[in-house]
Amino acid sequence: MGQFPSKAESFMKTINLNTDNLGGLLHLYAIPPTSFHRIRKDYVNNLNFLELVRRDDVIDIPVLSNDTYIYNEEKNTGDVGDYWNITIEGVIPRLSLDNHSVIEELERGLWYVVAQDSNGEVHFCGQEDALLIFTNSKTSGQSASSRNGTSFSFACIQDEPSIFLFDFEEKTL
Repeated sequence: MGQFPSKAESFMKTINLNTDNLGGLLHLYAIPPTSFHRIRKDYVNNLNFLELVRRDDVIDIPVLSNDTYIYNEEKNTGDVGDYWNITIEGVIPRLSLDNHSVIEELERGLWYVVAQDSNGEVHFCGQEDALLIFTNSKTSGQSASSRNGTSFSFACIQDEPSIFLFDFEEKTL
């Protein structure tokens, strides 16, 4: 057994255990299907790049710094095989006329979503036949100290896991 760890490096795949691990999200973008062109795959380096047709219709959803956003991707197996249940949840503070039309647009559409987590990893969620649905709940809160705003969720079930994007920056959008 003493020789096994040294040989493992040459023939085994190893999971990288990074202890600099942060929860939450840094950024969230909702992309309508009409703006999406493709995910370009670099097969040599195993990298994925987002390409858009139009950027004007992409909705930027700012993320609060107080950990009110969550990304969850759960793999399941059913009668038809493997599937991934993806949910992204957050809060848009303050019910306001400024946000009303954008929230209404989100309510009426189906979306691809790009979610950048607090570790800098960028997840592309949704497939052509499995786009994310936006649902929400608006509340003024019970008291002055309660949160006033829109709690929301993007969700879908897709037959493949989300795609990690490489070299994603806001200028990509």
